[in-house]
Amino acid sequence: MPTSNAAPEAETSPLAFGLTFADLAGRDGLIRLDRLFLNSLAEADAALHGSLLAARAEPGSLNAKAEADLVVALGRELDPFVATLFGIEAEAGALTARTRELDPIHACKRLFVQRQAVKKYPDPSGFNGSALREALIQAGIQPFTEPRFAEMVKTWEDFAEIVKTGEAVKDDTDVDYAQNLDYALRYAAWATLTKAGCAAHAGGTLFGVPLRPDPAHLVPVETIERDGVTMLRLPEHDWRPRDGFALTDPGMGDQQALDQMNYCIWCHTQGKDSCSKGLTDRKTGKFQKSSFGVTLAGCPLDEKISEMHELRAQGAVLGAFAAIAVDNPMMAATGHRICNDCMKACIFQKQEPVDIPQAETSILRDVLTLPWGLEIYALLTRWNPLDFRRPLPLPDSGRKVLIVGLGPAGFTLAHHLMNDGHSIVAIDGLKIEPLGIDPLAPVRDVETLYENLDNRVMAGFGGVAEYGITVRWNKNYLKLVRLLLVRRAQFAHFGGVRFGGGATLSIDDAWAMGFDHIALCMGAGKPTILDIPNGLARGVRQASDFLMGLQLTGAAKMSSIANLQLRLPVIVIGGGLTAIDTATESLAYYVRQVEKFALRTRLLIAERGQQAVRRSWSAEEAAIAEEFLAHAAAIAAERAAAAAESRPPKLAQLLETWGGATVAYRRQLTDAPSYTLNHEEVAKALEEGVRFAEGLTPKAVETDEYGHVIALRLGRADGSEVSLPARAILVAAGTQPNTILAREDHRIELDGKYFQAVDEDGNPVTPERAISKPKLAQVLMHRAPDGRFISFFGDLHPSFFGNVVKAMGGAKRGYPVVSRALAARPASEIIGADLIARCRSDFSPTVHEVRRLTPTIVEVVLHAPAAARAFRPGQFYRLQNFEMLAPRLSEPGIDTLLAMEGLAMTGAWTDPERGLVSVIVLEMGGSSDLCALLKPGEPVVLMGPTG
Repeated sequence: MPTSNAAPEAETSPLAFGLTFADLAGRDGLIRLDRLFLNSLAEADAALHGSLLAARAEPGSLNAKAEADLVVALGRELDPFVATLFGIEAEAGALTARTRELDPIHACKRLFVQRQAVKKYPDPSGFNGSALREALIQAGIQPFTEPRFAEMVKTWEDFAEIVKTGEAVKDDTDVDYAQNLDYALRYAAWATLTKAGCAAHAGGTLFGVPLRPDPAHLVPVETIERDGVTMLRLPEHDWRPRDGFALTDPGMGDQQALDQMNYCIWCHTQGKDSCSKGLTDRKTGKFQKSSFGVTLAGCPLDEKISEMHELRAQGAVLGAFAAIAVDNPMMAATGHRICNDCMKACIFQKQEPVDIPQAETSILRDVLTLPWGLEIYALLTRWNPLDFRRPLPLPDSGRKVLIVGLGPAGFTLAHHLMNDGHSIVAIDGLKIEPLGIDPLAPVRDVETLYENLDNRVMAGFGGVAEYGITVRWNKNYLKLVRLLLVRRAQFAHFGGVRFGGGATLSIDDAWAMGFDHIALCMGAGKPTILDIPNGLARGVRQASDFLMGLQLTGAAKMSSIANLQLRLPVIVIGGGLTAIDTATESLAYYVRQVEKFALRTRLLIAERGQQAVRRSWSAEEAAIAEEFLAHAAAIAAERAAAAAESRPPKLAQLLETWGGATVAYRRQLTDAPSYTLNHEEVAKALEEGVRFAEGLTPKAVETDEYGHVIALRLGRADGSEVSLPARAILVAAGTQPNTILAREDHRIELDGKYFQAVDEDGNPVTPERAISKPKLAQVLMHRAPDGRFISFFGDLHPSFFGNVVKAMGGAKRGYPVVSRALAARPASEIIGADLIARCRSDFSPTVHEVRRLTPTIVEVVLHAPAAARAFRPGQFYRLQNFEMLAPRLSEPGIDTLLAMEGLAMTGAWTDPERGLVSVIVLEMGGSSDLCALLKPGEPVVLMGPTG
């Protein structure tokens, strides 16, 4: 964990124009910066300066093409201004130079390889690639690299053009140039269209043409039979080694990402940027649907994708970043491995689409890699000249908003409402770890903030983005999003706070505290439970529960002693992305689990002796222990063999022999939501050895003599049944919106499975269902008698559920509605800073006293004012310490993190006046010592009361 992230500003601040980082943190300083930019623009381009001022005065007067053109023109001017501001002209210039160096490759690919070579030689199967390569080397392509190939082709073509125009005398040398061009054409066709040629240039971009996708075969699976069931999997030679929970997909490099940006035809110039606006039917004006019936609405955030591509391809990386930030300031939570709605709606519908998420993430990575990259990111989310409607944060409105839930919808809404001038308090039911750094210290090198995903502290911030997404995505980006918010004086957030009737904070509590609005961003709620025999047997659990247990308890780390047992074979029920992610994570976790079990068993035996250790095991536990130890020994042997042979260990192959993981879905793979929405995620999962079984409906769970799952009985479409061996069944059959508030508070009404929406006058309305871009953002759901509103977003909302970016898009569309509702009535009298200070006192529990009453009973007294006020007899709390603050025990070969799992306990007494809560903890046989874990004055998580 990094402990230092910045140098003192006075010594290292690079800012020009007499500005400091403190200036950039406040609105007055941003106004000053904006004037500097406007003055600079007026000197450089008076006409462009006038166009910007006109756009700010009447942003609605611009048509789409005029706005896009203005964004691109301003992006080019903003780029050097920001580089000068941060003193990074050399680094930004080097990035531009590297971009320009790749331009010949992009031009050669488009004009020579695609337009000439593959058309002239559509069947190069008879060509001798090695001989052609040698001939080209002799002709001057040495070293034989893509840049050199493009350079020489351009030279030969230029000479041929000179000869054609008669400006040069034809001689024997001319024949060589013509022959060389033909060699190059033949080689390009061979490298592009043959299997051997593609293999020879794997990882390059010059020799590649977009293919025509076959919707029924987007993933190249093979068919196998296992346990009497036909299954789909990737051929073993396509499996990708995975070992642990480090980042498994770093994404495209610069050349690959720029290749995608140059493949894009920058169709904003024709108003056809369907990736952003959606692909509409010319006759009806409605969004088209894919061959799978998926609505092609484009980016849920309406991101300026085509403009971004043009600016970045021309070397203006900071301008491209600013173009993204206009509509997607929280871009660290989008991009590669998060969403591909933009790709689905790409104008290329009959060939491979532009990989927009990869392009977006590469731009984010480019900026963050620059010195002061995080500071540039933070600045352009608050001051952005490319945003004509709100280039600067608005003045303090005096309004205070409570946001419930800090997932993608919650943190996006918080940003936009702060830029509208409102103060924000955000609460979340999950434990949110301390940051561990000074959030206000300027960060020169963003890498100092990053942690290895294999052992990072599971911070809890980000909701589903924290626990529901695999390590194919860099979760360090969540820390950056969090920093963007917590640096702002008008924001505070608290974890472990439950909202609702009888909870830590109720609707009436929030109104009484002085909040002017409540925004619910609580996400999905109750998972779908399978109503089958033994559906709750041991070994059966919800996929979301497994993922949360894996991520939020730190079970995947060797230092953790969290209780999360998983056995093989694993069957995951469902066909969505949650099912796919659960299958991959179960395999990765199993390896970590058995290795950890073997290591800790050896330590215990060395300390206490084998008989003492095994004496406490039941017959079932002994059998499981032997299974884990045998598998751990096999893994150790494979690791040793791999090290001797200098190769990655073949863990997927071992897991396959022990049963592996199978996704069982009631329909075909091509019908599965994971396939129709994001087939690349399916392919990535199958690369890790996951199997997919089609046409299977769960009928019953079969158990052994201990009541533990041993098999899953499934029905086929023809009425027959089959039993698949299973020691773990993880159910990913969907979830329902989290509408428990309607059961706890009779004032909250439902409209089917969603909250009842209302208009700005409080009248019931029905929002458009299942569309990320409704004509109206109807996000209000309850109007209090005094005119204050409650709103709802993300998976709670029928228009914006489905994925991370749809939730963020709903927040972007809905925040103006919230601001209008706030402006319609006077603000409460309490000042935002005072309300935040009170929340820090009420929602930040600390240990007051720990008393041992008996050898196995401990009383813990906590200072938790909100929890103390809300308690009613019969209710209980959930207590945890923070991983960041937890003690560590160093033992030979391993460190043990004494992080508590959530302990449910009843309240003994409360003292609301002093803000004290007493809870009684029963220690199992005195095996742990809360007196050592919980220190007076130390922050803890106290969730509840509830019950």
